[in-house]
Amino acid sequence: MSATVTQLAIAPVKGMRLVTVDALELGPTGARGDRAFLVVDPDTHALALTTRTPKLVQITPHFDPVSRVLTLDLPGGETVSATVEPGLPARTANYAGRPIEGRLVAGPLAEAVSAHLGRRVLLLERGPAERGADDAPVTLMSAASLAALAPELAGTVPDGRRFRMTIAIDGVGAWEEHGWGGRELVVGEARLRGVDPVSRCVVTTRDPDDGRRDAQVLEALAILRGKRDVTFGLWCDVVVPGRVRVGDPARAPT
Repeated sequence: MSATVTQLAIAPVKGMRLVTVDALELGPTGARGDRAFLVVDPDTHALALTTRTPKLVQITPHFDPVSRVLTLDLPGGETVSATVEPGLPARTANYAGRPIEGRLVAGPLAEAVSAHLGRRVLLLERGPAERGADDAPVTLMSAASLAALAPELAGTVPDGRRFRMTIAIDGVGAWEEHGWGGRELVVGEARLRGVDPVSRCVVTTRDPDDGRRDAQVLEALAILRGKRDVTFGLWCDVVVPGRVRVGDPARAPT
């Protein structure tokens, strides 16, 4: 098997809009800077889930891990930028209850997100040993699998950002990546190991820019994959850290 990396993306703040990049540094917890921050309730520290807070995707985040400056581009043209100053330690949990340790971030960034959502929230900067992604550090999808959805979506290939993937590749058949559980894959300088196909939720039915429901993606998957297999893309562990660039080969190890 030989394929090519066609797109790379991260979400510096979990649940906010994906940001495409030309290169990624993959480590044990995923791509550097990916899901570095999470939006949490100020009292309970419960995680704000995109399924219940779709307005999160209307904010575009940018984070420089070196300068530690986080910038949020909000609807209407407003931009808020500040150097992150972590506060008190706190713990949240992902959708499945897995704990995520970090430090709270207050100030203008949290205030801007609160104003946009219409309720008070804080940011949590996850600890360096924590994983921000849900079930595995990295997600991968193929262009062929994305294109295979088109017949059930009025002939339109959906925007790949709906699936919030880390790595997109081309050069393999539709759904081929779903069979790579337990298999290793060299992508750029990194080596990944497939875990399981990614179970999908209502987030995929929402426009990746404004959060409104506009496509029956889950119904399309149920028709194409079966009602008991509403999955798309592949969770991956990082076996060997390394840099991955758009245009890099993705292949089975030799």
